[in-house]
Amino acid sequence: MMKPDAGLLQELIEKVQHNTASQKELRLLLQLLEENNQGDLMPPEEWFQSEPEPLSAGLKNKVVNMALQRNIRGGHFRRWLPYAAMLLVLLGLMILWPRHEPSYTTIAAGDGEIKRIVLPDSSAVILNARSVIRYSEAYTGTSREVMLDGEAFFEIHPDRQAPFIVHTGHVQTQVLGTSFNVKHYPGEKLVVGVVTGKVKVMAAEGQQAILEQGSKVSYDSASNGFTRFREEPHKMNSWQQGIITMDNLTLKEVTTVLERWYSVRIVLGTPEMGRHVLSGQQANTSLESVLESICFIYHLQYHRQGNIIRIDKK
Repeated sequence: MMKPDAGLLQELIEKVQHNTASQKELRLLLQLLEENNQGDLMPPEEWFQSEPEPLSAGLKNKVVNMALQRNIRGGHFRRWLPYAAMLLVLLGLMILWPRHEPSYTTIAAGDGEIKRIVLPDSSAVILNARSVIRYSEAYTGTSREVMLDGEAFFEIHPDRQAPFIVHTGHVQTQVLGTSFNVKHYPGEKLVVGVVTGKVKVMAAEGQQAILEQGSKVSYDSASNGFTRFREEPHKMNSWQQGIITMDNLTLKEVTTVLERWYSVRIVLGTPEMGRHVLSGQQANTSLESVLESICFIYHLQYHRQGNIIRIDKK
């Protein structure tokens, strides 16, 4: 049993009453209350000299019920009452304790923009168009976590003591040191591809997938499932060189990419048109050259008025 010094006890109580006690000091005070007879520590009336901050009736009732249970079990209600009073104070502090929201650094790439970022641990991130990345100012140390909306390619500085984690919606991707691509735009499936090394992709529902070089996985939030497939590593980040990799992409998916790159809106004449499947790679020399190549393949035509482009059958 820890025998408290009277001065220490008084100091702890005053800090609690003035809302200046640290978590360590709160735990120490609770330990003293647990291990010693509260009546010996301080007369009960002195516990009530400083009124605690207002609490909800529900919390007060919870403390009183705890005290009553002690009374029923062992008849020590009077001895435990001071502890109940102090618990009310501590509950008040827990509710009213200043909550310091972490500060975040937010970096965004606009339409048609590719932006390179160096994180505090020297890891590199290349953001694709219309993408946003956020990380806490407490990033360094044992916590290396970022939040991504859109698409980015990561080159992660190895650190076995601090895994790197990318949060995208309900999925997180964890690595130790590798290079990989993550894509997660609103309304689209999340896709992760590994260029070098190994990553683990985990869904909130518990599913997970281990990916190695050349492996990709897409996650469908509707079915809560992963779909695996292979792709040449050099194609996974070809967008950095202004190349559209259209392997197994529909025309609708390709037009979505073009909208981000060129800040335009593309309208398809019929829904069936959007289901055309494309293949190969297209150098992003200009919007017109990409549209002409697509229209040539499927005998389509396009018309542009300002930032609106309409694709129809010939």
